[in-house]
Order: sequence, then structure tokens, then C-alpha cells
Amino acid sequence: MTGAHELEVTTQPGGLLFTCVVDGCGRRMAIDREGRYSVIDRGDATASHRGGVGGVELDLPQVRMT
Repeated sequence: MTGAHELEVTTQPGGLLFTCVVDGCGRRMAIDREGRYSVIDRGDATASHRGGVGGVELDLPQVRMT
């Protein structure tokens, strides 16, 4: 099931809930109003998850050499 998975975003009074739309994955992540990020359900941890709403977007990580 590895690959790029799309996240669906739901706004809640306490923040944003990101849920993977790929059947069988089940990854759920939240960002609260203070900007803290939490993984609720890992789902397929080997897949790249991305999605966004408004000015908030989760995308592939960027690796930089310094």
C-alpha cells in the first residue's frame, strides 16, 4: 500500500483532523489551535501522506544538506 496517499481535512473547534482516504490505511493526524501536531492512528507509516485546507497544508518532507 506504499506510495502517496491523499488526506481529507475536517475542521473542528479544537483544530484540524487529517484522515487518509485510501482504503485500508486508516492514518489520522491532528493539528490543534496552538499548532501542535499529533498522530492519532499510524496507518501505513511507509506511505507519503499529503493534503490541506485553507492556509494549512501537509506535504512531502524536504531534506536539505547543510
